[in-house]
Formats: sequence, C-alpha cells, structure tokens
Amino acid sequence: MRFELPGLVCHMKDWGQERKSNRRFTLICFFLILVMPLCGQDEASIGSSQQESMLRIAEPLDSIVADLKNFIAKYRIEENIPGVGIALLYQGKIAWAEGFGVANAWSREPVTANTNFEVASISKVVTAYMALRLVDEGKLAIDRPLQSYLRKEWLPRSAYRDSVTLQHVLSHSSGLGKLSRDLMFRPGTAYYYAANGFIFAKEVLEEVTGEPFEELARRLVFAPLGMVNSSFIKKDGLTPLTASGHVRAVIPVVLFGILFAAAFLVIVLLGLIIMRLLRKSWRLKRSDIVMFVGIAFVLVAAALFIILGKVSFSEFAWLSSMCGFVSLALFLSLFYAARGFIVKKYPQKKGRQRVLGSAMAALIIAAIFLLATGIRNLPVPKWPAYKASPAGTLRTSAKELALFMNEISKPRMLKKETAEYLRTPRIKLSDDLSWGMGPGIFYSAEGYALWQWGQHIDFQSIMIVYPEHDFGVVVCTNNDLMNPDVAARIAQRALGGSIDPILRAIHLQYDYARSD
Repeated sequence: MRFELPGLVCHMKDWGQERKSNRRFTLICFFLILVMPLCGQDEASIGSSQQESMLRIAEPLDSIVADLKNFIAKYRIEENIPGVGIALLYQGKIAWAEGFGVANAWSREPVTANTNFEVASISKVVTAYMALRLVDEGKLAIDRPLQSYLRKEWLPRSAYRDSVTLQHVLSHSSGLGKLSRDLMFRPGTAYYYAANGFIFAKEVLEEVTGEPFEELARRLVFAPLGMVNSSFIKKDGLTPLTASGHVRAVIPVVLFGILFAAAFLVIVLLGLIIMRLLRKSWRLKRSDIVMFVGIAFVLVAAALFIILGKVSFSEFAWLSSMCGFVSLALFLSLFYAARGFIVKKYPQKKGRQRVLGSAMAALIIAAIFLLATGIRNLPVPKWPAYKASPAGTLRTSAKELALFMNEISKPRMLKKETAEYLRTPRIKLSDDLSWGMGPGIFYSAEGYALWQWGQHIDFQSIMIVYPEHDFGVVVCTNNDLMNPDVAARIAQRALGGSIDPILRAIHLQYDYARSD
C-alpha cells in the first residue's frame, strides 16, 4: 500500500512487479519487523505540524556550538545513542567538528572529530560526484544510454532499456527497483529511491576508466579533498579509527532463535526416525540432544553467512551466530543444571520430571529473551571484509564528510555547467522537495538545501547544506535503526528551520511520486 500525498500519484499498477524483487529484500530485514514491536519504539508522526523556526545563519558561531554541545550531551542519553560525530559548516568553512559519546559501548573508546562512521546512502552522492567528474573528463555523458557503455548486458532487454541514462540513475528516476533489474516505469517519469541504479552506474564508471571503484574514488574525491581516512572498502589501517555500529541484542537473538528452533525441530524429527531404525527405540540420550543442537547451530550459522554474505551483511551473520552460541550455551548449562536438581528431587516421578523440565526450559528461554531486551547497545563486529558498494559502504568521519559537503555546495573541481547538475531538479517529489543528480534538493523560505541521509541497521547519518548561506552540517551516529531520526534531529538543531519534507523522504513516503 502506498500513501497518496498532495500533488503525488501512486504508481500502483507496477506494485505487483516490485513485490517480486522485494521478496529478497524482505529476507534481509524481516527480523527487524518481527522484533520492532518488542523494542518499544514510539515514533512520532512525521507529518505532524512542526513549529517553524528560522535558520541559525544570523547567530554567532560560539552561540550555536555552545547550544549544540549542551543539546547533544543530553539528547544522546535520552535517545540511547552510543556516539555522535558532528561537523558544522559556517560561512563556508568547517568551523567546528567534535565527537560525543563512545565508538564502542563495551570498550568505551571515545568518539572524536576523526572517528569514522559508516555513512550508508550518503555514499550515493559521492558516487554521483565521481560520475560528474568523469563527465568533465569526457568519459561519460548524462543523456547517453548507460547500457551502451558496457560490453556485457546489465539491464534485461525491455522497451525502456535504452532510455536509462546517467541523469536517471543519479536522481532515482530510472525505474529500477530495490534489487530487481527490471524497469518498473518509463525512466524520468517517477521517483523511486533505490540503490540499484548506483550499482549500475558503478559498473559503467569502472568500465570507462579501467579503474577499480575504490581507486577511482581516491583519485576523483578523497585525494583532492584531503579525505585521507575515507574509504569504500575495509582497510586494516582504518579499522581502529572506525566506530562500531550498535543494535539491540534482541534482534540477533530473536533472529537466530527463530531459525534455530525451526532447524532443531526438523533435525529432531529426522533423528528420532534414524534412532528408531538403529536402536529400535524412540528414546533420545542427552548426547543425542547435544549433537542435534550442534548440527542445527552449524546449519543456521552457515545459512546466515551465505544469505547475508551475498548482500554484504556478513557482520550481522557473525553477530547473530555469536549471540546464538552464547544463548545456546547459557540455555543448555541452566537447563541441565536445573534438570539434575529436578531428577534428584523427584527420582521416581517421571511425569513430574517432564512437566517441571518443560516449565524450566520455558522459563530459561524467557529469561534469555528478557536479558537480550535489556542490552540496548550491542556492538556489531567491524572486522569482516566487504566489497565496495557505490550505494552504501563509505566509511568516513563527520569532519572529512564536511569537506565533501562543502565541495558540492560550491564545486571547485567541476565545470560550471556540470556543477549545475547537482542542484538542478531532475524529478519532483513535492512542492518543497526534488532530486538532482546525486543529492536531494529541499526548498524553504530561506533558500534551498542540498542533502542526503544514510541509514543502516546500526548507523545513521545526514548532511544538509544551504549553498546560498554557506551553512551546513554533517551528523553521524552509531545507533540502531529502531531510532532512525536522531541524526536528522541533531542536524535540525544545528541549522534551525523545518525538516518535515526531509523526514518524509527518509521514510520513503515519496516512492512512486510522478513528475509533473
């Protein structure tokens, strides 16, 4: 179901096609849906009326910084945010950058101005900027079919395949879905936020330059802007500088628990049949149960690594497997200790032993679940490697990302006509929001802003800049997706003004918006 907003038309006839591609997407995040009600999120209505305030462009820098320090220190605790990185662009300069809280909730390592965060979808704007630099080099054109640059077929043949151009994929108007390569609508006629277009663009960028994506990013963006600690891939030297993402422990525990219960039930049923054939008995020994537990654990862990590894979520496969191992070890230790006490207490009463044993198992499971719900900031492993993704794997600090934000605000490395592509609307979402080639464009009474947000299960980020005022902010946090608006709210505090349309876009309420 899609919301119908003023001035927007829902493209419902394409919904059936997109449902097919979203099945795989659902496999990735279904456990979030399962446990979201359990985590007590009480999200305020995004569309509610918000008290209008002016941009803080007339305030002294010291006043803004003092207010932000006080606000972030309190807000971080109120909203359960482990760490925050922030950088403020004021009068065209990075006037202030600072870290708050911790990079890892368990090691308590502090966040600094140079701490790296995963900035997720902000990667898309960096990719778009790289593409525009190649336009200036004469290697790309914004209106040439992207498929024509590739020797291999990336898009399946269709009526619209040769209509997809660079300007479409960089403005989320290509018609590509979240995961499917099938086109849902004629390019340029509607907005649908998706990473797939940028994955397509990455193939083209690498093809026309002959350079790997990470090296291309370093040549075109990182090196010229002085972003020395930024990268799309895991680098051992940067790992100590990078914050750990955090999730609520109940998420990996419930995910693993559901999959394990299903696998264990199947294995026990098969095991009973095998034992009946081998031993002529339906009775299972303790060693059989332990063996079945081990087999189920290995199968579930392997499935998680295979499925999540394909979509660059291997860190969550590690986290879920580790949580599963600890939970199982705790359960078995407590259960067999309790069972030993029960057998000793009631040595001749088998029926009572079974009833009490079952009740004890249920109590232990409930206790483990309650324990997991109490751990609100569980660090996610940061050692797994990952492939460069043009849509989401950039790790950088708020301070270094502000260097990039300042560049897109007043481009110095792009030709004048190419720079206009960043701020020229390619697709309209509403009267106060559109999308350029890379960033979103937000219109307010005090001028327009270029912006982009980033969200992962364990990181949140946003950058907003008003080019006409040389005023902007970058905010990065390492909290989970159960509290998705915290970075945007800190940014709003820093800049002033209303961000309701930005929040609606963040929550994907404009998908399928038709262009006027």
